[in-house]
Amino acid sequence: MQKKVTIYDVAERLGISTATVNRAMNEKGSISDKTKRLVQETAREMGYHPSKSASSLKRNPRRIAVLLPNTIHGYQAEVERGVHKATEELAEYSVECEVFKENDEDMEVFIRRLHEISDMNFDGIIILPPFDEAQMSRAVQDLREQKKQYYVTVTSDLQDSGRILSVQSNGIVAGRMAAELLGWKIPQGSKAAIVIGQGTTQAHRNVIEGFQSELHNFHLMFAGVYEHHDDPEQSYRLADELLRQHPDIAGVYLGTANSVAFCKRLKELGMDRRIAVIASDIFPEIAQLMEEGTIDATIFQNPFQQGRIAFRYLYEYMVEGRRFDTDTIYLDPSIILRSNLCLFQNNLEQMKDGIVQ
Repeated sequence: MQKKVTIYDVAERLGISTATVNRAMNEKGSISDKTKRLVQETAREMGYHPSKSASSLKRNPRRIAVLLPNTIHGYQAEVERGVHKATEELAEYSVECEVFKENDEDMEVFIRRLHEISDMNFDGIIILPPFDEAQMSRAVQDLREQKKQYYVTVTSDLQDSGRILSVQSNGIVAGRMAAELLGWKIPQGSKAAIVIGQGTTQAHRNVIEGFQSELHNFHLMFAGVYEHHDDPEQSYRLADELLRQHPDIAGVYLGTANSVAFCKRLKELGMDRRIAVIASDIFPEIAQLMEEGTIDATIFQNPFQQGRIAFRYLYEYMVEGRRFDTDTIYLDPSIILRSNLCLFQNNLEQMKDGIVQ
């Protein structure tokens, strides 16, 4: 069966944006006659025809909901900022977005909130899964069987739920990068531990796997996995627990965005310069701890792009019938050091005071 040609195929062939293809096919907006003819001729040659669903969007706009846990405000705010950016980019296509936030400490409350959102008849729902992914997967699977809605996950995953796509950072690679950074920083034979939110989430299981797999290449000893359940108070106390169990610990990888409380406690204990610390992502407080030397480097997971891509791809799937070679989109993690921290200044400015733009 021949694959349906979409607006994205035409845009890729010509090396232009889908918005330009849309304007040329519908003869609207500012576009040169030359570009219009080129797009229309290429579309005919490829067998592309604008979908009826896309042309009826002005009468029946597509509605997408986003459900976020409110565990780590800075990280979730960046995902939300990415979602709003995608909504802005798709403004001419008549898409509506509503963001919901719920405390994920009680899974029954979180799932009840998901049911309420589903009953609002959104066309698609994006979820940042909380800690009990097995329970969430069952809930999504049940809702999909009851309603004709599409689901996408961001940051972590809900396997066997029937979601169409997951957008996340490549956690296994991030874990390996952190182990290599520690391998350069601390002597062979030293102990290194990983601190995460909870091992029940796929995202955190991936960073553990990557971290452990790379440590032996640098002859480092694995001191174990420590969980704080993304609770700042537990994260703060966890620093004491780790040091009691391993007073000779030389390196720590904080494989979650919730890094600040742990680092502040290390600093209070006077251990911040004695222990090499690799954190995750970049927020104003993390940047300050890097400037002070408490954090040596951080692995950027780009939650903004995760939110933006998840929203755009869900819309493209629903409206244009876009299909993907894989059902998981992995974004490449990158290393932030004090030397390149200045490149992220714009990100940090937009994060100040919890502003979501």
